[in-house]
Amino acid sequence: KKCTMTSNRVGLAMLVVLSTRCTKCTAHDTVSLRVAQGVQNPRWAAIAGGDNVCDVKTFTEHGALGDNHTDDTQAIKATIAACHRSFPDGAVVLFPGPRAGQPGPVVYRITASIPLVSNLTLLLGANVVIQSSTLPPYAVQDPACPTLYWATGPTAVLCGTNLTNVAVIGADPKTSIVDGGGWPWYKNGTYGQGPRLFEVAWTSNITLSHVGFHNSPAWTVHPTFSTGILAEWIEILNPRFTPNTDGFDPDSCTDVVLRDSIIDTGDDGISIKSSNSSEPGSHHIQMPCSNIHIYRTKILSRNYCIGSATYGGVYDVVMEDCEIGDDLGSSPWAIKYKSHQSYVGTLRNHTYRRLRIGRIASNTYQQPHAGYFMSIELKYHPLIPNRTCTQWDCPQFDGVHFEDIVITSAERAGDINGFAGDLLNGLTFKNVTFKEKPKLGWSCGYVNPDTFSAVQVDPPLSCASGPAQP
Repeated sequence: KKCTMTSNRVGLAMLVVLSTRCTKCTAHDTVSLRVAQGVQNPRWAAIAGGDNVCDVKTFTEHGALGDNHTDDTQAIKATIAACHRSFPDGAVVLFPGPRAGQPGPVVYRITASIPLVSNLTLLLGANVVIQSSTLPPYAVQDPACPTLYWATGPTAVLCGTNLTNVAVIGADPKTSIVDGGGWPWYKNGTYGQGPRLFEVAWTSNITLSHVGFHNSPAWTVHPTFSTGILAEWIEILNPRFTPNTDGFDPDSCTDVVLRDSIIDTGDDGISIKSSNSSEPGSHHIQMPCSNIHIYRTKILSRNYCIGSATYGGVYDVVMEDCEIGDDLGSSPWAIKYKSHQSYVGTLRNHTYRRLRIGRIASNTYQQPHAGYFMSIELKYHPLIPNRTCTQWDCPQFDGVHFEDIVITSAERAGDINGFAGDLLNGLTFKNVTFKEKPKLGWSCGYVNPDTFSAVQVDPPLSCASGPAQP
């Protein structure tokens, strides 16, 4: 078998993690069991035992207390700065857990963004929480952090710009937690207006490993204009009723791996984007998102999607051996394409294989009119409901493949639509089956019949080159 390989260097421990993209990989039968049980990080002790480790409680004169009451923001910032000065080629800032016999967790409370630096690892012990405690209408920005779309909003909890070799590593994804403190924002109804949880821009070699990201007031993990991203054994948990709390959103990034993780949130669980930043001076940046590999990962809620921002295009995506939803109806839809109409981009060479989809059903708290397994919609924008396209602004959709997918049930099989004069090209289905027949079947139109195929699809799928036929 032929594989391509990317490497991520975890700065401070000088650890090299290799991830492979293979034409044949492990079957998905054990995804739920592996993710639900979690695992202790086998590399944690080696990293913690290095000579370049700085204990956030003791390395500086006024260290963090971790008592869940004291504001540890400045102590954490001072430790990062001092540790980086001492170990500029690789610094590890350790957040120790409870001592033997001491009850946990140890909570390090912060009230502002923590800007990261190059060649830095934040190392969280077991039973450790970094707890953000901002309250709406908090909108403080750290100049070291990106603002991107949110020109007047707060910068992220963990953030940075123009960095190399950045890592957040825990001992256990279920007890090594970064908590965004989202509940005051949820109760206030200000969904998506608080700080993102992890956001870096123009950064290379990013590692997130064995860490839980919980209760984000806005998007949770949002690397932008970055390359070389490894997210493994992470757990993203936000309440399901919270809109604009996306889980994992690589945005205009290249060489991204997400594996062995679980996502349960109120908006898109995974959203692969290619956005144009609203940061002053960068309105017209339209960088592609490319070379994305997602495997052995479970999205309990809400769904997987491409877009809506696809300005610079999304290329070369493989999602395999994954699960979306459960058989209790945790997901209101499974797979969505929602190419933004304002600035369209190319969507090319995407493969989805060996996926297990649960019971896809509408719900009252999230999406009361959903329930479909698939939606491919290139007219996504409520302000332009009937838009057509001309040659220069038509989205390009080419080479998207679905194979070996089993769906427990859905209210609707799916809606698939290109544009008049801009057909979907290279759309293929193979061995896609529903265990229970959906109430409504497929609706599929504006697809190029010369490059379309549907083999062993149940219920059967046929697509028109014109409008979808009832």
